[in-house]
Amino acid sequence: MTNPSEKQVVCYWPDGYWITDPEEAELLDSVNAFGTEHRQLEVFPDDDVQKAVNAELMS
Repeated sequence: MTNPSEKQVVCYWPDGYWITDPEEAELLDSVNAFGTEHRQLEVFPDDDVQKAVNAELMS
């Protein structure tokens, strides 16, 4: 079980697609799946990840 106070890493791309597996993100970057390399964001497990990613993309 995940500790609710521990943040998790979310990997995301400019189109808003996101995943929580950094190794898969590296693989997707290696085949240029989204045209750019991913960025990372830390969120709490209870956070709305899509909302957090959208906020990062808007900043």
